[in-house]
Amino acid sequence: MTQCCNRWLVLSTLLLTIAAAPEVRGIALDRDGSIKLGVRTYVNARLGTENTHQGIPNRVSSQVLPSTSATFPFSAAGHLRQNRFFLEAELDHRIDRFIEVGVGPLSLLRDLPFRLRNVGYHLTFRGEYEGVYDWGPQEYATAKSLDVLTRLPLAAINQTAPDIGGARRHLRRVASHRERLFQAYVEGIAGRFFVRFGRQVLSWGESDIFQLLDHINPLDSSFGGFLIPLDERRLPLDMLRAQYRVGSIGPLVDTFFEGYLAIDDQVGFIPPIPPGSPWSLPSFGAPRTEVRTFTFAPSRNFADSRGGARFVFNWADATFSVAYLSTYFDLPATQLFTVRGIPIQAFDEGRPCPLDPRFPFRGNDPSRNNCGSPVHVHLTAPRVQVFGATTTFAIPEIYSVLRSEAAYFKDEPAYTQYQFDPFLFGQRGTTGGRRLRDSVNLLVGWDANLWLRFLNPSNTFFLSTQFFVKHIRNAAGTRVFNPDGRLNPDREVLPVVDTFLPQLGVPLEPVMVSQPATSLLQTLLLTTSYRGGQVNPTFAVFYDWVGAFVYQPGITLVRDPFRFTVDYSILDARRLKGGSGISLLRDRDNVQFRFDYVI
Repeated sequence: MTQCCNRWLVLSTLLLTIAAAPEVRGIALDRDGSIKLGVRTYVNARLGTENTHQGIPNRVSSQVLPSTSATFPFSAAGHLRQNRFFLEAELDHRIDRFIEVGVGPLSLLRDLPFRLRNVGYHLTFRGEYEGVYDWGPQEYATAKSLDVLTRLPLAAINQTAPDIGGARRHLRRVASHRERLFQAYVEGIAGRFFVRFGRQVLSWGESDIFQLLDHINPLDSSFGGFLIPLDERRLPLDMLRAQYRVGSIGPLVDTFFEGYLAIDDQVGFIPPIPPGSPWSLPSFGAPRTEVRTFTFAPSRNFADSRGGARFVFNWADATFSVAYLSTYFDLPATQLFTVRGIPIQAFDEGRPCPLDPRFPFRGNDPSRNNCGSPVHVHLTAPRVQVFGATTTFAIPEIYSVLRSEAAYFKDEPAYTQYQFDPFLFGQRGTTGGRRLRDSVNLLVGWDANLWLRFLNPSNTFFLSTQFFVKHIRNAAGTRVFNPDGRLNPDREVLPVVDTFLPQLGVPLEPVMVSQPATSLLQTLLLTTSYRGGQVNPTFAVFYDWVGAFVYQPGITLVRDPFRFTVDYSILDARRLKGGSGISLLRDRDNVQFRFDYVI
């Protein structure tokens, strides 16, 4: 009885409190449709259609045998190479009405000396998961594919055995699942100024797939591989972006200035593509300890900040822009260190070797400590200056658009054989040094709508083609061997082993993949639609003039909000070559089945 009375007493008190409270008013959050929510998700499965290659042949006499990719781990045709789950949810909210009616602290914005409009905030959540490491074939889901020789320590040079368990844990930590608040920024317009502040993505330039001026946000290839679309691989940066619209200046119309300042430590090579990934580069996949890698990112301060500015205008039916960037590229500057003499221990007083950018070894005598690895590699991010310009104009007579872009890269990371070959730089010192150089980059692109009525009487075909040129200034040379038959130490290379040279009968000295002084690349995309846009075939081609191809036929079936895509990626090259790097992944042919849901 007492318990029942207590309940009635509490209820009566609550009702009297509500009745005595002052009037409470609310505001509809989305009365005018100011909130927009979008969701995109997909799941795919990529199946390999060829065996990945194994091993690297030696040089025989004066002939270099055609190389394989030394892909690790070996994966047979028909095996699962990717099972990617992707979810992206975007929330965009315009709050102009809240400012007008004075909701909470937003009423203070009405006292500013200028009027704000189109004020809002944007949030993007992104979740990714790779299932190949859980239920894929054993070469990816377990550590059983490791060669037993990679597990053994080499006491003579104080090389420890690889930490297989640690390598597996690292792989799963950086490449299995990832959930994050991807973008979060506020923005608004005041007069002629537009400002956006927060974590965001910004893209400049006229190129697709390959970057010229589009070197603002880093690209992440550690999760998902190189066949993931570019927009899914861009990493957002903490950035302030501002734009000022000028209007007309003489014959120039619709002119504006735009600039950004980003204080962030994100770079494309941290984390790198982990060993054991289906998309690791040749000769990089096997976990070994003869080489230990240390990565150094920029600091989150003004001294290491990145930024840029551009001026955009229209003149004579064409759009032009002139831009400057101070940024960091996705390829790191690389420097190798070796020890002299015979080291005696991998750890000093039980403490692991620290990440010291000035010197990689503990103690006063570097020959007495190598942290279990005779070679240390430092990956750093040098500041790169980018100067560029773009122009785009329509050719209405043939229903097409012509676009072009030019960019000069100053102090771009570059590599020579000498940097990576201890047999060469070991004769002079303990390091091969670090190298930067400049390059000139050009793009010409053509987009057109064409009638091919014998193939599609109802809709046009969209054709997009691009031609890229990259020229390395003061290239160190591309000849593999000098006239005396010895390896050319100063040639431009990529840090991927092509073959090995015999040293005292043992294949040890690496021959790196040569990088041409001038690279040429052609891309082509052809697509159309049938049955009112429900059937959409596509065909894409990449041709690197060093002799490497990518063919990608595909078809997408659409029934909103669902999409189903099947495509086939064929990567073909007779040998490992430089240039765009297409040939480095020539053994990853695959067919993809993908199911999308978009609202």
